[in-house]
Amino acid sequence: MDVGIVSYGHTKYGVLKEDTPELIQTGVDQCIANVDKGIDRKDIGLVIASCVDNQFSNQHQTGTLAWRYLKNPNAEGFRVEAGCASGSVAVYQALKMIRAGYVKNALVVGFEKMSRLSTEAATAALCRGGAPEEIKLGIPQPACYALMAQLYMRKSGATDEDFALVSVKNHENAMRNPWAHLHKKITVQDVVNSRMIASPIRLFHCCPISDGAASLLLSAEPKKYTDTPVYLHMGWDHDAMGVFEREDPTFIMASKKAADKVYKETNIGPKQIQIAEVHDAFTPVEIMCYEALGFAKKYEGPKLIRDGTVMRDGKLPVNVSGGLKAKGHPVGATGVGTIVETFLQLRGQAGEKQIPGVETGLVEQHGGTGSISVVSVLTR
Repeated sequence: MDVGIVSYGHTKYGVLKEDTPELIQTGVDQCIANVDKGIDRKDIGLVIASCVDNQFSNQHQTGTLAWRYLKNPNAEGFRVEAGCASGSVAVYQALKMIRAGYVKNALVVGFEKMSRLSTEAATAALCRGGAPEEIKLGIPQPACYALMAQLYMRKSGATDEDFALVSVKNHENAMRNPWAHLHKKITVQDVVNSRMIASPIRLFHCCPISDGAASLLLSAEPKKYTDTPVYLHMGWDHDAMGVFEREDPTFIMASKKAADKVYKETNIGPKQIQIAEVHDAFTPVEIMCYEALGFAKKYEGPKLIRDGTVMRDGKLPVNVSGGLKAKGHPVGATGVGTIVETFLQLRGQAGEKQIPGVETGLVEQHGGTGSISVVSVLTR
């Protein structure tokens, strides 16, 4: 069954005045209002909310809250949590339930109200996403990513300047995105001179703490609701939860396995992907994602940033939205929001962000430090 995306909603990312209920309601209402041919709320049989931590939302039962705002008492609603991959997993669940014939239309709303907590408290909450053994030893996710990056540098020859170029690229891209949290151009020197977090990761390699919401409406009958649907295909897979447990900590194996599944389903390979949004919560990992997704051979990812392949005007633009680094990372919204960005690119509705002639796009979102990954391929 070809399941299509027929509508979307998206707030600005940043430090917002709206609280959790307002973010959820906005996501639901925008998505319904943006259906080209209209839809009756009673025809949406399922709503799935994604958020990561109740400390951020200050609200249990966010799935039921989304159900309330859907205003269809016969629908069902629940919440999904899968770390940084939460939004993509929620969309995956909606896709599978439609394909199984459980419902014909499903709405997914991802959100996070991270600024409700102090920077210290928000950071502590996010650092609970690693393996229990790493958490007990005081090795949070930034440190795990730093260890991965150190080993990657030794094996690949990647440099601090390579990692900095990813941050510079994504900040430059975010300047075109009105939804982005950070609208500020930076230089390589700005990155390499910024405060050290966990060597080699510096402050300007890290995404901001953001609020925001994004939503998608999926349908088994997409042409009923729009003349320009975008078809969605997804793969999901896992790797060991702890970095210390992995055969090769420099390779995002979960993303490779998820990508291989969706490439096989669609008969589309990495060379046919025209645009990509990948997980860059810490920008060194973006280069590792190039390799996991088949865009570059192992340890040759740095070539793509050095030769401009992944720049906005390159052969394969990556993170045209600004990525998590500069667009922002309201964790439960992120996976949904990156699919929204790609949906709009394929419809030619991305405004100043638009890359001409896009017909095939990819979204990669992984959680933890790569223990879970969802890879989506979107087609016209």
